[in-house]
Amino acid sequence: MGSTAFTLNARGLRCKRGGAYAAGRAYYERALRALARATAPRQADVATVYHNLGGIEHARGNYPAAEAFAREGLAIRRRQRPPDPLALAADRVALGAILDGQGRDREAARLYRQALPVFERAGDALEIGVTLNNLGALLVRRGRLARAVPLLERAALLKRQALGPCHPDVAVTLHNLACACRRRGEHARAASLFREAVTIFETAPGPKDPRGRACRACAERADR
Repeated sequence: MGSTAFTLNARGLRCKRGGAYAAGRAYYERALRALARATAPRQADVATVYHNLGGIEHARGNYPAAEAFAREGLAIRRRQRPPDPLALAADRVALGAILDGQGRDREAARLYRQALPVFERAGDALEIGVTLNNLGALLVRRGRLARAVPLLERAALLKRQALGPCHPDVAVTLHNLACACRRRGEHARAASLFREAVTIFETAPGPKDPRGRACRACAERADR
């Protein structure tokens, strides 16, 4: 990625992490324009910026725009020669999460399952954990609890290894696992997991994660 596009893309990433989504999108769009002006832009770089645009619109809850960007990035990535399996897998998981948010479970699950063996072969603990978490949460919603629980247990373990025990993304998986346990009638375990997730959300450095409020509400109901 050229220096200008790289800088703009990096600023977009920082904006997303800080919740400044409109500014982040503007930086990504400027990065695309910078790539378009390049003599021979790397298509992998173009695909990456589309991936990031999809991610920021997903974070904003703008699913139609997120899906359009994610599909464009995936299409560009598929045309790469030689292909980049890890980048393709990441694109599939990102698109899967967007479809998941729209209730399109079947297609989302297919994308997660396509990506998972790629990450397994690479030994990428974080990406395996993210994918297992997404697939497990989807299975919880569909009532397939016996399959969901071991996926979420492994996801929590891998995320702890990759991110440390007190990262908000670990709390997300603990929350999903708690929901599965509650639906299975394992109320004591569910309550313990909800409390652990709340503790992580509330003690993590940086701005308070809004997901912590929903988790606390679940924990309070579980303790009654």
